[in-house]
Amino acid sequence: MAKLILIFLAVCYAIISQNALHVSVLINISLLVIIFMNRHNVNIVHVCACLLAVYFIEMLIFENLIMTKSATVSQVWINAVIYSTHFAIDLTLFLLLAFRVPLTRARLQKQGKPYAHIFTYNSEFALTSLFAVFMLVDLLALVENFIRHLDELGLSAEAVQIFSNWSLVFYSYIPVKSVLLGISFLLIWSMATSIGQDKYKKGAAG
Repeated sequence: MAKLILIFLAVCYAIISQNALHVSVLINISLLVIIFMNRHNVNIVHVCACLLAVYFIEMLIFENLIMTKSATVSQVWINAVIYSTHFAIDLTLFLLLAFRVPLTRARLQKQGKPYAHIFTYNSEFALTSLFAVFMLVDLLALVENFIRHLDELGLSAEAVQIFSNWSLVFYSYIPVKSVLLGISFLLIWSMATSIGQDKYKKGAAG
């Protein structure tokens, strides 16, 4: 019960705080704890290791390399870099999870170890699907960013005036991503449960 309460509070914090650095640290610590708790389960270890590596790199990139304001670079290009970086990271996470099972099996087969127990978990499939949603949000934000700044691309004043007030995704981006991060945090911890570790069956929803 105590663990469920802590997970619930962490999910709420991820959604409400909208502090990317704090949430990233929280997720990375959780991944380390889950790896330690399930260190003999190669499926969970590999899933969490993939997530941990990418999330840690993401944290370093946004804390040290990505600028949010500049006196010389237009905001449209700063936003474009931010959204594109988010998309690249989410795409990397999506691909790593989508191909995690064949990669793990190939590694074990190369080492001469059994690999029949390697499969996709329910929680793993849910996370993969969630990263597809992350990518969609990133793309919408990137496209809207250019649409709102058509003047920067040399288009006519009429076209600029029509689309200059398009800002739905811009103002919703951080809240939506915070909710998605909260859901991903919940799915990550679900890997430590029996339901989350059930084998995903493609025909289950049919």
